[in-house]
Amino acid sequence: MSRSDPIRTDYYAAVQMAGKVSDVLFYVNAFLSCATLMLDRAKQPELYDLVLLAFSLSVVAMFTIGLILRLHLTPRAEDRRRQDFFGRAYNVNLLHKATDGYYNNDAKEPIKRIAAQTLENSHFSKAITLRMVRWERWKVGLYLLLWLILVHYRKTDLGWIVVASQAVFSEQIVSKWARLEWLHRRCEKTFDSLYRVMQSKQPLAQRDAQAMEYMLAYETAKANAGITISSKYFDEMNAELSAEWNKIRADIGL
Repeated sequence: MSRSDPIRTDYYAAVQMAGKVSDVLFYVNAFLSCATLMLDRAKQPELYDLVLLAFSLSVVAMFTIGLILRLHLTPRAEDRRRQDFFGRAYNVNLLHKATDGYYNNDAKEPIKRIAAQTLENSHFSKAITLRMVRWERWKVGLYLLLWLILVHYRKTDLGWIVVASQAVFSEQIVSKWARLEWLHRRCEKTFDSLYRVMQSKQPLAQRDAQAMEYMLAYETAKANAGITISSKYFDEMNAELSAEWNKIRADIGL
């Protein structure tokens, strides 16, 4: 079976690139903030003004990329993903370039297919976000340790503490880690809840209502977290997770 995901290459690639540029600008901003503390404005006024100008431009660039990412690139990619998701569930073409070889299940009813597809998505997401969050835990732990050292060392200049606090408690470090932890927990919850629903014997209407509830909860969690699943980890883990999914769907008759 062929396996392709044009949505990832056509839309999510731009999201990930913008995210990487934003991360680079964050570290550039942190470096320039430190540079303003290290330079003597009285002795090097021209260099100091140049660093301030570069810092201002970098902040504006980071702000602009953040807006484009949140208001255009990510919503556009998510819209295409949902079109593909529901097109597969109802066996209709909502996109001229849809995924091939994804959403592997034998369910016939649209709502049951939605449940199965969400179960498959959450299976992949909970595993990939776990791998992502492990790295973030180490990174955040190191940053917090350095920040605590600066705060508790009495000879540290207040300016360094302010710069370090702005960096550590920013969108890219502590906030990103917290959102990733939360998203991982929500993916786990979605998978466990849907797995029980697919195994249980209950009225069809109740099963369908729960399937839609958990599907919407999963999509809402992704939107609230604002985290893009790593394509690198997806490629590395795809074979293993696909084999696990085949076993899962065989166990519950999908």
